[in-house]
Amino acid sequence: MSIIICPNCKSLLHQFEKTVRCENGHSFDYSKKGYINLLLANQKKTINPGDNKIMLNARDAFLSKGHYDFLIDSIEAIINSFDLFSTLNKGMIHLLDLGCGTGYYTRSIFKQKEIKKVGIDISKIGISKASIQDKEATYLIGSAFNLPIETHSIDLLLNIFAPIHLDELQRVLKSGGYFIKVIPSGDHMKEVAELVYEKFIPHQSSIKEDLESKSKIQIIKVENLKRTILLSGQDLQNFISMTPYLYKFKQEQIELLKELSVTISFEIIIGKNE
Repeated sequence: MSIIICPNCKSLLHQFEKTVRCENGHSFDYSKKGYINLLLANQKKTINPGDNKIMLNARDAFLSKGHYDFLIDSIEAIINSFDLFSTLNKGMIHLLDLGCGTGYYTRSIFKQKEIKKVGIDISKIGISKASIQDKEATYLIGSAFNLPIETHSIDLLLNIFAPIHLDELQRVLKSGGYFIKVIPSGDHMKEVAELVYEKFIPHQSSIKEDLESKSKIQIIKVENLKRTILLSGQDLQNFISMTPYLYKFKQEQIELLKELSVTISFEIIIGKNE
């Protein structure tokens, strides 16, 4: 609990058996599945915010087959090239996976390193699945716009395909801390999009421009990954169902797809807090 704060008063939370409590008396219980819900009622726009069960189950099943493990390998290689684990302050390194979903990347990345991991997502369904599968990390339901994380406490912040708030990002990162942002780029999922749209529009993002103009985080490396993979059967159905493209198809259309060669294209942006 050394870096987790109360969403009400921002005081540090301390653990008392199956409850965490701050000095001002705000308390939160661990769920039976092991996570803590720190999402306040006024931070929710719907009863169950975040991705739904269909998308999360599909994503968990697809990622568990290792289709995106090359992304994890690339992130690890980039971070290791900076000799991060010897240059950071001695002691426990804190990694925050912001928008962690079902926790696949949280539990898979840097398995051999001594890291204290925290996964945060606004989806109760996703965090529930994450905490069941991973008893090593701490999983929290929380908002990216009001992170229940102590100021300047994070060494590595991982953000894969999820929303981020630059002010909160900069607040929680230590000076010299690293930010890892992964976005879809270019022709990512082009072949799927062409099944439902007359014209495919390549993926675009303003995150690099936003980082440079609206934060003190310096971009130190950008790497592009691209490959083509052949998917069939349930893997192909999960690939479509884990994204918003799901709602552009009728279920029978997805089930009739037997095989498809698809483009996977990512951009990895590494930033460092001043």
